Parts: sequence; structure tokens; C-alpha cells
Amino acid sequence: MADRERETVTLPAGGGTDAEIAAHLFLATGTVENHVASVQRKLGVRSRVGIAARAWQHGACRP
Repeated sequence: MADRERETVTLPAGGGTDAEIAAHLFLATGTVENHVASVQRKLGVRSRVGIAARAWQHGACRP
């Protein structure tokens, strides 16, 4: 997973919207959506909840 993808998905684990994440990282909202979709494919999950669960399992974030 690319560093920017990792950055992008740790914020949704905290409940941020695409627009909030984009503003925080100085990215376009579409870029955030693309990163999230890419991470979902790489992890084999269907939702942000799946991303958050995987991140929590691997110690990348707290519930």
C-alpha cells in the first residue's frame, strides 16, 4: 500500500468524510475516493468498515 493510501485510510477509520479527509490532506475529493477504492481492492474488503477493521486488526488504528 502506498504511503498516501495509508494516510487516506487512517482518517476514515476516525469517521472522516471524503471532503474532510481531502481538506486535511490537501487533496481533491475524487483523489480520496480513488485511494479508498484502491485500498478496498488491495485488502479484499467492500467498505470503509472493512478497511477500519483490518487497520484495527493490524494495529494501525484504535477503535
